[in-house]
Amino acid sequence: MPAPRLIYFHVPKCGGSTFGAALRLRYFWSQATIGQQIMRPPGPEGPAQRKTRIEQDYDQRAGVLQRLVDHGVRCISAHVRYEAAFMDSTAQDYLRVTLLRDPVERFVSHYAYLQRRHPDPGRPSTLAGFLDTEDAERLGRQYLFYFGGARANVGQAIDALRGFDLVGDLEHGQRFRADLSRMAGPLPNLGVRNQATAGAAVPADLHQQIEKLCREDRAIYDAVFREAALQCQ
Repeated sequence: MPAPRLIYFHVPKCGGSTFGAALRLRYFWSQATIGQQIMRPPGPEGPAQRKTRIEQDYDQRAGVLQRLVDHGVRCISAHVRYEAAFMDSTAQDYLRVTLLRDPVERFVSHYAYLQRRHPDPGRPSTLAGFLDTEDAERLGRQYLFYFGGARANVGQAIDALRGFDLVGDLEHGQRFRADLSRMAGPLPNLGVRNQATAGAAVPADLHQQIEKLCREDRAIYDAVFREAALQCQ
């Protein structure tokens, strides 16, 4: 029996590079990911320009996702936003999978990744300096961006994730791997991918400020996993 069709919504810095690669190898003959559609322009880029470019980029990714589903690709693992209308109609026979992470840890890891892989002279070189920027506000709302719909609504994001077939927590990565293997078949072990050498330590003196930036994502994360914990009791 073939593995079920599946879309893995890969939120940045939530372990998706590791599990997404394993999934695509499991579905080797019918799998895809979706790359960046609009390249970052050379030179400095202001927050407003960056926000517009990112929105346009994700709109184009949605079009690519539509085409992949239309062609019947069985496994799609990519940085794409969740759209309920699309999933309930065109992609209704696809399982919905994602992996989340403590929002503060995810935020710090995301900043470190940008500094490591996408250096920008306009971005503060320290985490403390970065927290006062508009980009920090954006990084603090990734779950809202991915699952909250056009109006970026916390309740809508929670409802969307409640309808997923599998939502994992990176803190319990082995449990997520086991659940994913039961769903899609045994996954190859490719090791950990796209991880910073030193990990993502959260500075104690900045924790409260980062928590405030991540308040919507915290509400989404806590609601999803609090409900899951109650169901296990």
